[in-house]
Amino acid sequence: MIKKILIFTLLTLFSFSSTINATELLNDEEPKNTKVYVGGGFFYKPTYEGSSSRRSLWIPVAGIKYEDRTRNFFNAFNFYGPQASLTIFNNNEFKFDFFAEYEFGRQNGDDNSLRILEEIDPHFSVGTNIEYSLPYDFSISYEFQTDVDDFYSESYTSDFAINYNKNIWITFTQPLVNTTSFSTSYANSDYLNEWFGTPANEMYKYYKPSSDFYKMSLSNSLIMPFSEKIVGVIDFSYDRLIGEAADSQLIKKQGSPNQFSLMFTVMYEFYSF
Repeated sequence: MIKKILIFTLLTLFSFSSTINATELLNDEEPKNTKVYVGGGFFYKPTYEGSSSRRSLWIPVAGIKYEDRTRNFFNAFNFYGPQASLTIFNNNEFKFDFFAEYEFGRQNGDDNSLRILEEIDPHFSVGTNIEYSLPYDFSISYEFQTDVDDFYSESYTSDFAINYNKNIWITFTQPLVNTTSFSTSYANSDYLNEWFGTPANEMYKYYKPSSDFYKMSLSNSLIMPFSEKIVGVIDFSYDRLIGEAADSQLIKKQGSPNQFSLMFTVMYEFYSF
């Protein structure tokens, strides 16, 4: 719990620092860099990682976006729903981010057959993302993510991706942003055993996966300005489980190697400074 508080305190302090800078720019009659949003979102996602069932959620969403293109260090902060990110460095060629997000976990009630497996409690995870720009709007990126409780020690995943980023400027301050990514994900044995391992019992054979590349993903994110104050976001992703994860009886007997997710939200900018 203390680690969780420290992580989000750090994000809050960085956000406050960025806010101060935005206020200073405002006093110099520069454009407003910080925007506050409220809205709602529809989420359609697997009940848990590897599940063959889906859950649909409609939840209110709040967000804060700060961006200052005149500087390279600490020039962006985003808090959006269950995720927050801070850009440590960005010179339009090389980008380094720190992020935190909330994971919903897996409960026995998600599926009747899960009653004989251990639950995975909802938790926070943190990570870093490094992205390098290539010609023709392409980029490559590497992401490392781990649980807060076992920071850089036990359960972790790594993603290697190639991205295509396209901005279409509708107004000077409002671009339509589309990002398409293809990635492959690697996880250590602790992560794979937590999500895909099974004990020896009346339903499963003993299975303890080792570290492996465990999924390939194709995703697309579209940010659409409907007006000066209203923005829509559509995120779609398809994950194909492979390797040690796909070989799990949890996937073969009751789950699915095909994982689809869809998110649609509409946000209204009610304050900027």
